[in-house]
Amino acid sequence: MNLEQTIELYAAVLRQLLPTGGYDTSPNTEVLSKDIYAHAKLFAQANLDAKRLLNVLEGIPPELINEYEAEYGLPLKCTVNASRTLEERLDILNWVRTSRNVLNKAYLEQLFAIFNIQVLDVVKFKPMQCTAPCNSPVNTEQLRYKVKLKLQTPLLADIDCIINNYLPAFIRYDVVEV
Repeated sequence: MNLEQTIELYAAVLRQLLPTGGYDTSPNTEVLSKDIYAHAKLFAQANLDAKRLLNVLEGIPPELINEYEAEYGLPLKCTVNASRTLEERLDILNWVRTSRNVLNKAYLEQLFAIFNIQVLDVVKFKPMQCTAPCNSPVNTEQLRYKVKLKLQTPLLADIDCIINNYLPAFIRYDVVEV
């Protein structure tokens, strides 16, 4: 969409937003039309400038890394930034910005790699229906699932802290050190 089309789109929206009865909303009204066109032109130019600016800002400037980390809740709990280089901090920041699905093995491997822990295997079990007490709900959407994590020893981080802060709470995690 070019600038003229965007201006016309904004002008049409601004005309629709005018209160009924007080104004002649037709595009042929001289004074009102000029005013609407001027505002639409400013909105369209701001929209175009914003798109250009966002296309230029692909990366994160090193000068602003502290502000970006504060925005995304970094440094990660259970760790500190004191021992990380700028490149490692940028990698973690980009990973946090792009991570969406937390219920897969790739996410677990990436998360534990940040804390220098190697995931050897992830064993997923079926819902725990057989071992539940007789008065617990069965076949509901909120059944508890169990996952067994096999991790390489030695563990240099607090596993309980990582599980409590970065993994879904509705899953029970059993950690096996190998």
